[in-house]
Amino acid sequence: MTNSHFMSPTKKHLSVKERRQQLILAADTILKQEGVVDFTIDKVVDYLGVAKGTFYKYFKSKDDILAEVCAKALNQLHNYFKLSERSHPGSIESTRAIILSSYEYSKDYPEYFELIVHMERPELDYDATAHKEASMQIQNFFMGHIQKQKDNGIIRKDVSPLLANYFCWGSSMGIMQFLDAKKAFLEETVAVTQRELLEAFVDVLIHGMKT
Repeated sequence: MTNSHFMSPTKKHLSVKERRQQLILAADTILKQEGVVDFTIDKVVDYLGVAKGTFYKYFKSKDDILAEVCAKALNQLHNYFKLSERSHPGSIESTRAIILSSYEYSKDYPEYFELIVHMERPELDYDATAHKEASMQIQNFFMGHIQKQKDNGIIRKDVSPLLANYFCWGSSMGIMQFLDAKKAFLEETVAVTQRELLEAFVDVLIHGMKT
């Protein structure tokens, strides 16, 4: 590996902000190369050529720095949602497109999608403001979208934006993990593609909300 595109780790007087950003960029690179399962702090510091103690000056754990990388992933997913909403303004198809865009994102950025799912695990212990803010932005966006759809008479008045956010997010994440686990079985035995099954799932989900 090479660290030539990073700020030199041998530089003695990096600011706190610069050093912290250097570590986050390195973690981002390691994640893309190794995936979240094989991601380690040792790989990050080896990549930069710095002491492990340097890492712990800025982050308390592996999950802490992964949360910073995950904030970037969530911001990208948020952009997918916004573009999808704009593609079908004023119809139930915009809601459908938003949910389906999670699948498109998982195919375009599989390592980031894997990280987003990983960071949902309740046993993880991290304190990253950027991650919390990015998560809240996505939640507020989707809740706002559902409210607009209700106001326009597209989604039923009794649908709670908060609950819709949770069941759309949770069920979508679950079905996409199922699709990855059963990809070969679905295509070879059942002759159904991942995309076909996901679209059928989203159609059922949307049908339960629309007027």
